[in-house]
Amino acid sequence: MSATRAAGSDIPPEQGLEIASAFFAASRSGNVQQLRSLLATDAIVLADGGGKTVAPRRPIAGVDNVVKLFASLGLIFAKTMSKLVGYEVINGLPGFITIEEGARLQTTALDIRDGRISAIYVTRNPEKLGHLDALH
Repeated sequence: MSATRAAGSDIPPEQGLEIASAFFAASRSGNVQQLRSLLATDAIVLADGGGKTVAPRRPIAGVDNVVKLFASLGLIFAKTMSKLVGYEVINGLPGFITIEEGARLQTTALDIRDGRISAIYVTRNPEKLGHLDALH
């Protein structure tokens, strides 16, 4: 693997962060067409709330289910928009850090294959995000 590529991703980090930016915009606005264009057909969402915050308990698999999830979350974001902290490489993957409703930190990391998002890793568990507390 090239040292200029993010681990677990098949594109250069700059391109990964551009896709992360497009995904952030589409997921927060509920733009179903844009979301669908960014996702692989077998995309999956894995979330970790640690039983301390709301998060899907089981993986959400398949482009249709992932789009439905983010379309419904778009309704929530319309009321309480996420505050973007920044686009970052998270555990070797392009993604972003946000502050969500209730001042909760969240990280979203994207595994990108063949230019499309194949996996979305959302961490909401405050026990795993303590090192980021200074960000808010």
